[in-house]
Amino acid sequence: MKVLITGSTGFVGRYMVKALLNEGFEVASIVRNLDKLRRLYGEKVKGYEGNFEDKASIRKAFEDFKPDYLIHLIGILYEEKSKGITFHKVHYIYSKNLYQVAKEFDIKKVLHMSALGTHKNAPSSYHKTKYQTEQELIKTGLNYTIFRPSIILGPEQRLFFDMWSITRYLRVIALPSGGHYLFQPVDVRDVVCCFLKAIKSEETNGKIYEVCGDKKVSFKKLLEDVFSYWNRKVLLLPMPKALMYLGGLLIERIMEPPPFSSDQMLMMWRDNICGLDPEVESQGVQKVCQKAPIPYQESLLWSLKEFKNLMIT
Repeated sequence: MKVLITGSTGFVGRYMVKALLNEGFEVASIVRNLDKLRRLYGEKVKGYEGNFEDKASIRKAFEDFKPDYLIHLIGILYEEKSKGITFHKVHYIYSKNLYQVAKEFDIKKVLHMSALGTHKNAPSSYHKTKYQTEQELIKTGLNYTIFRPSIILGPEQRLFFDMWSITRYLRVIALPSGGHYLFQPVDVRDVVCCFLKAIKSEETNGKIYEVCGDKKVSFKKLLEDVFSYWNRKVLLLPMPKALMYLGGLLIERIMEPPPFSSDQMLMMWRDNICGLDPEVESQGVQKVCQKAPIPYQESLLWSLKEFKNLMIT
């Protein structure tokens, strides 16, 4: 069986590709940088240099590789407007072009990475474009499974790199609304499990799954746990979310990428936990992988231990 994957060189993509290869799938990827793909996977993954704004570029990969399944992981957490990198372009336009091309071929299923908090009434551009993309996929008539994970834990989680860099020199972190915003962190290995199990599972066809871990954790608690593991004393300073929103508007005009953005404040429109949207499937790990999620403490300790190894090397 052949799987075409986007985002193969990113955080989740690296674990996804490794798991697909271990399961015996033939894997190909559309990428901007073929050298990076080869450095990571050698000849194990077939690479196609592509531009997701150009359907002809995408079509070449489909015509040559003839995939059975498509896994789409590409997404961004912040915009870099000076480079033309926006949520609308990366989340919506790229995905729309990809799925319109996929419609021309005999694809058995599309497995799409969305995000928890995605909703038609969400105020952030991040979540709005995620929702528009989900709807675009549904409209194509392609067979699909959509996953909406909470914050994903793993050694390459961007939050760890940001906090490590900032607190090396400045031992103060501002917490919007005191950091009471809740996550339900999920291990990257559980996210990968959901995608792989869904590939051949007819039960998952045409469904949207929330993907969460076993524990609801506040942003403040998550940071406290991270800094405790690093033995760093950091002052967590409560700040009004409205003030941080205004600060984000200012700082994102002068720094790319910004340490935080106005849109990230809007993303906190409600807790990032499972079960708030009854129209979609909750407890994705339990339902798709048929197992309990990896416990929060176990996942965090593994992530931070391996993160430390990454920083050393």
